[in-house]
Amino acid sequence: MPKNTFLAPNPLRRRILTGLAALPVVGLSGPVLAQAGRRYRIELVIFEHRTEESRRLQMELAAPREPLFGESELGGRNYRDSRRGFELQRVVRRVEDSGAGRIIARLAWDQTGRDHASAPWLRVQQGRRLGVHDALGDASGLSPRPLAEAVEERFELEGRLRIWVGRFLHLETDLIYHVEEPLDDRPPRAITVRGSQRMNSGDDLFYLDHPVIGMIARVTRIDET
Repeated sequence: MPKNTFLAPNPLRRRILTGLAALPVVGLSGPVLAQAGRRYRIELVIFEHRTEESRRLQMELAAPREPLFGESELGGRNYRDSRRGFELQRVVRRVEDSGAGRIIARLAWDQTGRDHASAPWLRVQQGRRLGVHDALGDASGLSPRPLAEAVEERFELEGRLRIWVGRFLHLETDLIYHVEEPLDDRPPRAITVRGSQRMNSGDDLFYLDHPVIGMIARVTRIDET
């Protein structure tokens, strides 16, 4: 089974899809082409699957891992906080009401579309805090970092993601999900969550599936007259 890609929905995760059935969740709709230089609002719901399959895979695939972080922050020049804020609260309620998912993050930002070569990665640190790790002292078992980053707070979901523009919009993720809290001096174990999903802008929702972590995204053009 591929470990680092989004997979086709599994029957054990259909409760969430069923809960979202009243909403326009799609994989890809009509041929609405994207274009670099346009302005977009991105809304993203990230959640953990609470199924037997998810728990089994967490036990089987988890290992000490260190994330690659993006160079850009939410609220910065490249990824500005959305002027309209987060508007997918109905999606959050559907996931919670399904009983099969636990919300990790609700994100909303505005950005300019860039191509694959120039789109910056967004730094992701979401979910529960796991405490502070001292990389120079190697108390966590993680690889040493430069002095400026020697001591930093760590989170349940970490890594990077980005939206880039080709013929369509693409959401690309390079994340790790910690499946347990740190114990003593041992590093927390994590699984990788990597994948890419093609999307369009509009009112449709896009469901990015992974055995452990699910994502629901909406992209809206905000430079239209």
